[in-house]
Amino acid sequence: DAGFLDVGGFKVVVSCDGMVETLVKNDPFLAGYYSVLVNVNDVVAKGAQPLGFVNIISSSSSETRRKVAEGMREGLKKYGLRLLKGHTHFDTSYDAVDAAVVGVAKNVLPSTAARVGDSLIIAVDVEGRFEPKGWLRTFDSTTMKSSREVLDRLGSITELAKRRLARACRDISGPGVIGTIAMLCESSRVGTKINLERLPKPEKVRLEDWLVTYPGMGFVVSTNQPEKCLSVLRRHRLAAAVIGEITVDEEVWLSCGRERGLFLDLKRESVFGVEK
Repeated sequence: DAGFLDVGGFKVVVSCDGMVETLVKNDPFLAGYYSVLVNVNDVVAKGAQPLGFVNIISSSSSETRRKVAEGMREGLKKYGLRLLKGHTHFDTSYDAVDAAVVGVAKNVLPSTAARVGDSLIIAVDVEGRFEPKGWLRTFDSTTMKSSREVLDRLGSITELAKRRLARACRDISGPGVIGTIAMLCESSRVGTKINLERLPKPEKVRLEDWLVTYPGMGFVVSTNQPEKCLSVLRRHRLAAAVIGEITVDEEVWLSCGRERGLFLDLKRESVFGVEK
C-alpha cells in the first residue's frame, strides 16, 4: 500500500518496501528489479502516476551491489522513473535492498474506502510465466514486455482514479489475491463474499496454485460502477472480472462450486496483526 498527502492541489503518493534477504542473495538482479516493481504497483494502486525512485543497497559484496544496481536500472527503464537518490552500505554483515517510489495524483483510491454494496473486481495481467524462485511463488508478467506495454496496462488504474470510477484499490502482493482482498476489507472495516470460480487466472494454472501466487501486475478494485471499470481494465489488456461484493459483516467468505466457507472473521482476526 502507499500513503499520500495534499500538496498544492495534488496528492503526493509515496510507497516504500524492502526485499527479502534470500532473494537478494539468490538473485540480486531480480531483487533490484522488484524493488522498483513492488513500489510502482503500490503507487499506481492509489491512482497515482509514479515519477521518482530512491533506494538503499546494503551488502559487503561488490558483485551483489553491482547486480542489484543493474536490476534497478532495468526497472527504472521499464517503468519510466527518474532515480532521485541512492545510498550504499558496503560494510554490512547482511544483504538488503530497500527502496521507495513517489508519484502524484489528482484523485486517489485509498484502501479504506470500500463501501457495502460495492462490486469487487480482480484485474490481473495473465500474460506471463512463473518464476522458479523458492522464496515466493511469483508470476512474471513484465520482464518480457516493453515499457510501453507495461505502462499501458498500469494506466488502467490511473484512469479509474481520474474518472472517479472506483472507490478503493490495492495491488495484489505477497499475501496472494485472497489475502490482499482481506487487507482491503480490514482497512475499510467491511466484509466480502467471493466466488473463486470467477477469478481471472492464466490458462492451465490450477486455482490452488494461483491463490498463493504473487502476480507481477494485479489489483483488487472496489466500485459501484463495475461495468465502466471492466471496460477500462479490459481495454488496457488486463483480465478483469467481478468476483464478489462488499458486505457489512466484516467477514471474508469464499465459495467454489457447491462449497462455501468462512475464510476470515475480521471482527476477531487481523491480517495486519492488530490485536482485536
